[in-house]
Amino acid sequence: MGLQVEQPLFLLLLIPAFIVLYIYWKNTNVTNLIEKNIIVSIRFFIFLSIILALSIPNILHPVKGITTVFVIDHSESVKNQEGAMFAAIEEAIDDMNPEDSYAIVSAAENAQIIQSLSNREQGINSNLNLENKSYTDLEEGLQLASSLLSDDKKGRIVLLSDGNENTGDASQQAKLLRDQQITIDVLPFYPSSPKDVAIKSFQSPQSLYQGENANLSVSLASTMDTVGRLRITKNNEMVIDEEVQIKEGENSYTFTDFIESSGIHNYKAEIISGDDGVSQNNQSFAVSDAKGSPEILLVEDEAETENIYSALNASELKVSRTKPELLPTSLAGFLEYESIVFNNISATDVTQEQMEIIESAVKDFGKGFVMTGGNKSYGLGGYFKTPIERLLPVEMEIKGKKELPSLGMIIVLDRSGSMSGYKLDLAKEAAARSIELLREKDTLGFIAFDDQPWIIIETGTLDNKEEAAEQIRSITEGGGTEIFTPLQQAYNELEPLKLQRKHIILLTDGQSASNGDYTELISTGLDNNVTLSTVAIGSDADHFLLEQLAADGTGRFYEVQDASTIPSILSRETVLTTRTYIEDNPFYPMYTQGNNWSSLFENGVPQMNAYVATDPKSRAETILLSEKKDPVLSRWKYGLGNSVAWTSDVSGEWAGEWPAWSNWPSLWNEIVTWSFPTYQSDLYDVAQTIDGKSVKLDVTSSNQDMLPIEATLVNEKGEQIEADYRMISPGEHEVSFTAEPGIYYLQLSKIDGENITGTFQTGVVVPYSKEFTIQDQNDTLLNNITEIGNGKVLTDPGESFRPIDIKKSEKQPISMQLLLLAFLVFFIEIAIRRFGLTSAIERIRFLTSWKTDNQSNKKKEISQKYNKLKKASSQATDLSRGKIIEEQRDSPKKISRQPKIKAEQKKDEEQQHNDSSERLKRLLDAKNRRDRQ
Repeated sequence: MGLQVEQPLFLLLLIPAFIVLYIYWKNTNVTNLIEKNIIVSIRFFIFLSIILALSIPNILHPVKGITTVFVIDHSESVKNQEGAMFAAIEEAIDDMNPEDSYAIVSAAENAQIIQSLSNREQGINSNLNLENKSYTDLEEGLQLASSLLSDDKKGRIVLLSDGNENTGDASQQAKLLRDQQITIDVLPFYPSSPKDVAIKSFQSPQSLYQGENANLSVSLASTMDTVGRLRITKNNEMVIDEEVQIKEGENSYTFTDFIESSGIHNYKAEIISGDDGVSQNNQSFAVSDAKGSPEILLVEDEAETENIYSALNASELKVSRTKPELLPTSLAGFLEYESIVFNNISATDVTQEQMEIIESAVKDFGKGFVMTGGNKSYGLGGYFKTPIERLLPVEMEIKGKKELPSLGMIIVLDRSGSMSGYKLDLAKEAAARSIELLREKDTLGFIAFDDQPWIIIETGTLDNKEEAAEQIRSITEGGGTEIFTPLQQAYNELEPLKLQRKHIILLTDGQSASNGDYTELISTGLDNNVTLSTVAIGSDADHFLLEQLAADGTGRFYEVQDASTIPSILSRETVLTTRTYIEDNPFYPMYTQGNNWSSLFENGVPQMNAYVATDPKSRAETILLSEKKDPVLSRWKYGLGNSVAWTSDVSGEWAGEWPAWSNWPSLWNEIVTWSFPTYQSDLYDVAQTIDGKSVKLDVTSSNQDMLPIEATLVNEKGEQIEADYRMISPGEHEVSFTAEPGIYYLQLSKIDGENITGTFQTGVVVPYSKEFTIQDQNDTLLNNITEIGNGKVLTDPGESFRPIDIKKSEKQPISMQLLLLAFLVFFIEIAIRRFGLTSAIERIRFLTSWKTDNQSNKKKEISQKYNKLKKASSQATDLSRGKIIEEQRDSPKKISRQPKIKAEQKKDEEQQHNDSSERLKRLLDAKNRRDRQ
């Protein structure tokens, strides 16, 4: 046992305490020397108690028992060893002493406590469903385990692992724990060894030129001899597909790929083997940046692009043609082009994800985008509130330009169980969005149906768009599907209305449970100017019926495989129903002066027949205007890229004489080349460091200037990834982010004031976790941890609770006791000063002895009662004896019966004596109990 003071500096307060007491002793008016010395001594004791309490004293008791925290590696590399690990822990706790305690911590990508501290043997919860096992962070496991070990306990950590950490630094954590006097032992387990074929490395040239052959090298590691199929894709297109012989150990293969186009190319290598037991290590990625002449992606739906294709070819620009259904689905597929041209493409043919990727290519990587007009473009194509509308210099909605025809529209939406989830949520949001295209005075109705119709919005004038949108969003899923009844109800509500446009949109993903006379219903509707469009969602919908209904109702039929196109369909239907977005009065466009294209129009412009009406955005530059001041040709900068809007077509049906105009090729050369990235490409060296999911990029430039750089990081889907960016020194920068395995694209932009003076873009490959590599037990790390942690590599789990040669004590704080003692002594000192020493002692004695006096009085009272009873008992005995003697004298007859009387008398005396003894015994017991109290 000992004493420890945690804040010894407070003991210095004893110095001013001595000074204060000395001054008091000198100046006090107390004349009695003994009383003065006693007061000073008491005050010193009070000061001492308070100062000691402030210094936080602790009484130290020797620690008994050992606390052991087991850290189990739950990562994928030892997933088959979990049972053996728990068995080892059970064997260890069988040998623990009663004073010992233990806990269990799991370590994988994250650490968590799976069993809290316990000092008794209990069942171990080994049936765990742990997630995020693709990484091993032993550092976090050791750190969490140390938090369970208090400073006043003898603590030990036992690590059960193969030592193959791939994030964190367990050795560094072991150093910190050594300073806390925590011992670390290791119980090693070998990694799982299933049959496995893994891609060890995959490489392609980082930079090369268009027309060059790229050398692709693949290294495989295998635990067996087998046969596999090796596939390599470039921008999601197959370039290598070969069967390969795989031997146990390492295998190397080399292939070549011809680079046809410039730009960034992403490669993915994949090995497929029937005997493979681990799939997570079967893919790897590589990125190459090919330099060459710029290439344009021309997206066309029909063979009406010859005019623009010929114009671009005449300018010696390289053009690749594709259809919307063949558009790339990853960012790399667009980054190989300098500009993307949409020629009369409907938004219903492009998924939401593809639109977001295109927006990212323009905004974040400086690619160009051009859209031409037509009957499936702009508002007519359903681009309202899409990513494509965001990047264009025009808005799809017309605001207050003309008196639009009166419109009545009813949306009939399937809410059956098969529509639940993503499809129904998207359809509701699309319907709510389409309401924004309507005017306040338009007529709207909304009917949801399952096996019966449910009126969500009564057909009538649209007074509150926000309230109507909220009503639509509140729809929940229901039961079966019955189409005819809700469709009939929609016709019945629209037919009697006096409106110029009346239209029904039917959306369903199922088949009707009953059949009705659709022909008669639609025919009657056409007589009353009601049209019908249908949307078949998914492969289970009755495509034949819905397509026939749309054809009979003179509307449009949409076959939806990707639900993300539903918003574009509804917005397109809403726009087409008004039939007012097409301006078809021939006119001569007017051009604006002061731009680099105005020289093309100085000698006059051809006549134009029609265009799609749009509104220019505030920062857009309008080059050509219609007679109604609508934009025909406009441009603007969007992020790092440029976009151009041409609102007429290019076939000549709308553009009129423009495709035959002599400056037509020059115009399109100017349009497309203006959309190209205009910045110089700076050269940077990028070094990559990976720690688990954490990726750090060290970016170095030979130009050591101080210009700030903006960094943008996106994934293959064009989604921006949160990243930390900082400048280390002039020309040196660091980008840090967290990512899953895959390819990411980094764009660096050098900023000089408000201008971008240079850009750099590259691909970043994040490989699969090292957890899935074919590896042996890491004895080096395990031995290093035990050496640093003053532990040992265990062979017997029972050694987990062996004695620890470290002296530790439990602390018992006594600050509160000292303060309480000072408080009590303080009142004694007050009593002495108030009443004097003698009076104070008497009062204190009186106060402390009142209970004792009270107990003495009670004892005296009981004793008196006892004596009285005893005396009364004796008198009663004497009277009995006298009476017997007198009776013997007065009656001779009684003498003859004397023996008998004596016997009875003796019996009575004995009875009385017993009764008295019993009373006395009870009184004595009561007296003793009071004495004890």
